[in-house]
Amino acid sequence: MTRKIFVVGNRYSGSKKTSKILRELSAFLEGKKISFEIFDTDKDGDATQTTRRLDQSFTDLIIVGGDGTINEAVNGLQQDIPISIIPSGTGNDFIKNVRIAKKLSDQFDTALNGQINRVDLGKCNDRIFLNGVGIGFDGQIVEDMATKRVSLLKGHAAYYYHVLRILGGYQVKPFEYQVDHEEHKKALILMAIGNGTTFGGGFKLMPDARIDDGVLEVCTIGDLSPINRFLNIHRLSNGSHGSLKMVDFHKAEKITIEANNAIYAHIDGERMGQPPFNIEILPGALQLRTQ
Repeated sequence: MTRKIFVVGNRYSGSKKTSKILRELSAFLEGKKISFEIFDTDKDGDATQTTRRLDQSFTDLIIVGGDGTINEAVNGLQQDIPISIIPSGTGNDFIKNVRIAKKLSDQFDTALNGQINRVDLGKCNDRIFLNGVGIGFDGQIVEDMATKRVSLLKGHAAYYYHVLRILGGYQVKPFEYQVDHEEHKKALILMAIGNGTTFGGGFKLMPDARIDDGVLEVCTIGDLSPINRFLNIHRLSNGSHGSLKMVDFHKAEKITIEANNAIYAHIDGERMGQPPFNIEILPGALQLRTQ
């Protein structure tokens, strides 16, 4: 079968990096005499609408961008075809779960010839996610980044600014939720539900999560004093926070969070609003090329 590749790229993800990658990818595919079309996305939501245009003539999808672009593109995907990811965002959290080369030329080669693996997806209400859903503290960070912009800061710098700004003063919130139908009522700082391991460009909240095990990893963190939050923030980066007594982990196929106007959420780093949420795993739902 003759290959024809559908390429989605957001020129504004990762500053000018994506534009450079798209130019080099074009030259690479032309050199290999591979048929392709590049569909450029300029604003939020474009990738979903763009990927819905992918028809039966295309055999592969390549996504160039960060976690937001990847999430949007997969949400628009209506065919079961292999996808490849060339990361160019600021956090690139999902790709941390994937075997991928460091050199761009090797990433291009993987996009053409990499091994195809079946990986899981998650679903929150009617939206697909690859990496995970964060509710509570990290959801508040994403909400604040969208509504309380700091003009001089972008990317990681803006994220860490908001982390440090609200870390000490964030109040625990009441959560009512079910994990595979087991009822829970707890006061939490956050709940992280991961298909992948990492949020926020480096916080390894679900260290044991796997993208091909057919379950989601649930991490809940209860009340920590402000000083202990700062003293233990490094544990969230290296994944050792499980040693803290107020941290719990669960494996689950379905999670339900009851309505709550006091908490905000993100999905793959993008604003998700407020509960209620019905979250489930979609085992082996995506074909992904890796090294």
